[in-house]
Amino acid sequence: MDKNVLVIVAHPDDELLGSGGTLKKLMNEGYTVITVIVVKGREEEEHQMNQIVLNANNHLGIDNVIFLEHPNLLLEMTPLHVINKEIEALLDKYEPAIIFTHHYGDINRDHQILFQAVLTAARPLPGKKPIELICFETVSSTEWSQQTSDKIFKPNYFVDISDTIDIKLESLKFYDVEMRPFPHPRSYKGVRHLAQVRGMTVGVEYAEAFEIIRRVWK
Repeated sequence: MDKNVLVIVAHPDDELLGSGGTLKKLMNEGYTVITVIVVKGREEEEHQMNQIVLNANNHLGIDNVIFLEHPNLLLEMTPLHVINKEIEALLDKYEPAIIFTHHYGDINRDHQILFQAVLTAARPLPGKKPIELICFETVSSTEWSQQTSDKIFKPNYFVDISDTIDIKLESLKFYDVEMRPFPHPRSYKGVRHLAQVRGMTVGVEYAEAFEIIRRVWK
């Protein structure tokens, strides 16, 4: 199971917005990606959202999608230890080498709580295999937070997604009900523009940026 990757996100579409291009590259390298959606979609889309999630993930190449189905935007009403234990159970089952999740400074409260739950569940206990913990940026959440040193997204890991940006955007089209017109950051053009900016930062055409929380070389 050393080739398992978990992407643990609050809401449907977060997994593709934050790391879709990187997840596809990992699958191309032989990794198995499992998507965990912790919160249900918006009430008006709830009746169809699980199928939308499956369609979007399947198009990218992800076959295993897990729904924890907590209420949307009410994650803070669930005791943190309950969410921790749900995630711990998934870590025990899949033994991931890498976890991708939300940034701790996101403006969205569900994102903040989920980061804390993942950080706790993946704590490096003696005798357990270390897990890489990596945060992605989520358009219309990460950049809208206060730009202070304790909250700002500080990218220190970049992935060239020039060869996977197109399938990322194709997969996002299944989430069309969640997308907005440009210049909203959660638009197709906004997602592409951010990938171009992150790419220019490291001298490639398109990239996704991440903040490494923990990485262990054994």
